[in-house]
Amino acid sequence: MKIKYAAVFLLFGLAILAGLCLGTEFYGISRLLSLSGIDRTILLRIRIPRVLAGFIVGAGLSVTGAVLQAMLKNPLAESYTLGISGGASLGICIGVILGKTAVIPYFAFLGAVISIATVLVASIRRRFSNPTVILLGVAMNFLFSSFVLFVMAVIKNEQFQSTMLWLIGDISYFPGSLLISGIIAITAISGFLIFSGRIYDIMSIGEEKAASMGVNMEKEKNLALTLCCIIVGFCVSLAGIIGFVGLIIPHVTRYFFGPIHKRSLPVNFLLGGSFLVLADTFARIIIRPVEIPVGVITGFFGGLFFLAILLKGKYREIW
Repeated sequence: MKIKYAAVFLLFGLAILAGLCLGTEFYGISRLLSLSGIDRTILLRIRIPRVLAGFIVGAGLSVTGAVLQAMLKNPLAESYTLGISGGASLGICIGVILGKTAVIPYFAFLGAVISIATVLVASIRRRFSNPTVILLGVAMNFLFSSFVLFVMAVIKNEQFQSTMLWLIGDISYFPGSLLISGIIAITAISGFLIFSGRIYDIMSIGEEKAASMGVNMEKEKNLALTLCCIIVGFCVSLAGIIGFVGLIIPHVTRYFFGPIHKRSLPVNFLLGGSFLVLADTFARIIIRPVEIPVGVITGFFGGLFFLAILLKGKYREIW
């Protein structure tokens, strides 16, 4: 087990180093130690914020995915299957239509919050079961996606490109103030979820078992959904719609580190962040100097990796 943890920390270090060194301009170790004024500006204002944004978004999506999969007892559950991506997408499109390009991240955050709040309120009032909550989220996604397609059909051509970048997932632009608040909020909430790991272990066993052990399922479910909503709202506002991170990384972590959440959630935080930083770095260099939206990379490699695990036949169901 110690070797596995060491490998995670090694991957984390390599991801950060790759994110800082690789890109349109290559920064070797010697160049990093003797930076010119322009190099210092590029690193401090572009690369370091981008690496921080990529890491915190990947970490947040991975942790929320693991918590939602345990809480809803569904291996396909993640933040975006609950309708968050659809609400955020609609918020992005509304921001573009209004010409408020500078505040599109805030429109995305608001759309994500409204979407998950709708799912949360409906599930509380109607006392929906876990599978019904997932179905409600999927229905919300379809509903919002239809509005998004309508908006994209009528917007001006010059607005189409910027809208698509947000919908695919891109970490090339975000307000600096939003990055700081996102790092603080996502780290703090992820820490709370990690320390609540035992609760999610109990919840993943079953509602009757959890009730017999004194766990208030409704209270814990609503709290977890609300906290995950806040995290994903910040993730969407920083990077747009990035898929597969919250679905794949929790599966990989459980495969190598087991299902105990107090042990696996910190790994999810580091592994998810490292994965997205590496994906964004690869997106910057694959056809340099043109940058590919990171959502394309995560979708492609995430899908391949997930298929490889399933087709290999060694993945064990833990629910």
